[in-house]
This record gives sequence, C-alpha cells and structure tokens, in this order.
Amino acid sequence: MSDPERLLIRLPTWVGDAVMATPALRAVRRDLPHTRIALMGGAHLEPLLADADLFDDWIATASGSGKVAANIAAIHNFGADVALLLPHSFRTAWEIWRASVPRRIGLRGQLRGWLLTDPLRRHRLPPGRRAIPMHHEYLEVVASLGASGDGIGSRLGVGEEVVVAATRRLDALSIGCDRDWIGFHPGAAFGPSKIWPLDRMARVARTLRDEDGCGIVITCGPGEEPLARQLRDLVGGEVVDLSEDLWPLDQLKVLMGRLALLVTGDTGPRHIAAGMGTPQVVLMGPTSPDYTDAYLETTRVIRREDVDCSPCQQKVCPLGHHQCMTFIEPEAVIEEVRRWLARAADSAEGAERA
Repeated sequence: MSDPERLLIRLPTWVGDAVMATPALRAVRRDLPHTRIALMGGAHLEPLLADADLFDDWIATASGSGKVAANIAAIHNFGADVALLLPHSFRTAWEIWRASVPRRIGLRGQLRGWLLTDPLRRHRLPPGRRAIPMHHEYLEVVASLGASGDGIGSRLGVGEEVVVAATRRLDALSIGCDRDWIGFHPGAAFGPSKIWPLDRMARVARTLRDEDGCGIVITCGPGEEPLARQLRDLVGGEVVDLSEDLWPLDQLKVLMGRLALLVTGDTGPRHIAAGMGTPQVVLMGPTSPDYTDAYLETTRVIRREDVDCSPCQQKVCPLGHHQCMTFIEPEAVIEEVRRWLARAADSAEGAERA
C-alpha cells in the first residue's frame, strides 16, 4: 500500500501523554518522508511539540458548545486520506468519521470500533498489569502504516528564538551554571490525589539547599499558583518561585533542560523534563506506573508498594487517608536526588579526564 499523501494524527489531551507520543511521531516523520502530516490537538500543545520536526501543519482543537462541529470542519478542510487516533475516546473517532476521512485507524474500545476502518485489537494484559506503556501503545498505532520506533524515548526540540527568550529570563532570575539547580513541581492538573504533602517537599528542598548547596526552583502551571506559593513559604529563605510569572511551555522546555533534576509527582512536567534529558524523581501514589513504564533511563519512580488501595486512578483519595503519598518519606527522596547528583558529578569528572 502506498504512503498517504496527507496524514492527520489526533493527539491525546494531557501534556504528559503528548510528550510520550513523540517516539511515534518521530517514526511517522522518518518512515513517511513524503507525507504531509498534520497534528490535531489543543493549541497549548503546539509550542510544546514545535521545533522537533514532527509535523507540517497544526490543527487546533476547538472548545465550547460548538467544538464538535468545528473540529469536524477543520478535519474536513485538511483533506487527510488517513487519520491516526492516539486517544481512546468515542468523540475523536466520531469526528474523524463525520469528516469522511477515507482510512481511520485507532484502538478499539469506547464502542467506537464501527467508526474505524482499521480498529486495532487491544492487548490482553498479563495478571497484575493495568496497561501497556503509552509510548508503546502509540508506536503500535503508527505501526499500522509501517512506521517503527528508533528505540529512543521522548525527545523535545527548542527553537533558537525560544532559547534566547528563555535564557534572558533565566539570567534575570540568576539561574546559571554556578551550582546544581533542583526543580520542585508541587501541583498536578490530574487532581489532588497526586500531590505529595507540601511540608515534606519543603523539607527535601531545604535539605538540598542548606546541606548540598543546590539552588531551588519551584514551578507550577495555571491554577497551581497557590500551591507553589505555599511551598515557597514553607521552604523559606533563598528560593526561586515561578508562580508570579508563569512560563509558557516552549520556554519551560529550556528551564527543564537547565535543571540538574526535577522532583515532582506523576505530572506533565515530569515528561517535559524527560524530553529534555533532565533526570526526574517521581513520587507516584494513586496512578499506575504501568502507563509510563518505558524509557526510564532518566527517571526514578518512588512509590509505596505496601499500600493495598494503590493505584486507584482516582483524582481524590476515595478513602480520605491519602496513604499512597503520605507514606513516602522525605529521606527516600533526598537519598535518590543525591544519588543522581553524584552520578552526574562522576560523569562530568570522567569527561574532564578524557
């Protein structure tokens, strides 16, 4: 079968999921070099995925009461002969079907199989597993067009103009190369169940600053500013708090690339850091690690295996005790951060000797 002339790829909604789709998007770009590729997703995702040569056109999904009709019109106007659906939802398949895209490929489920020309069978999971990793799932979808992965995980790109603008902001905050800078992301767009107690995160930040000489940067997304400010007050002393001037996602990539390490819950910034090659210590409680259990070379997940109700995949702890997060001790996080810093120092020393 010949390669499609115009291919539309419908992206997942969450920032982290979009970043985990980059291996699949690279595969399509590499193996279908003559195909015009449009990515369709939230407008906020375009600067995140820009500058990595992943797409030719961006189709921003609509919002509001008329979003379905607007999305259908936008898909129809692009004129794709093939559409790949990465999300699982019925609505995304319905919009592609109503737009009369000739070939429609995606996973079965959500009663949408009849809307797809190529409904892909979902994996039969082994006992004890909730899912295959999202990286691998997305690669299986694009494999239907003959595209194959390169064995590399999430990768993000940054344009020269973005680097210049972000570097100017970093300089204004005195975030330089004089010491190791550790990022702390206290919030989670998913819900409060992912949030580690702020007093514990503050204890980790103070220890790394006062005992290890690290710089501390507190990051947050829209709506998470109160959490960031509360963490800042709990840490006290010298700390860079970005809640007063939120960074756009394209410049946030540069910041994540500058950090020595990021401490966070199972959040979107975790994946942005991974896409920039920055190590992350991820505190995971209510969500299953199965969804992200791939390409973890720069990731250390800390979770309590002795909490029977975890993972519950709930936005708010249904039992009210939040033990999957409160049982994670600051000492375990400090130890893991120090292990990463020591590894980086050894690598730098080895490079100098070479």
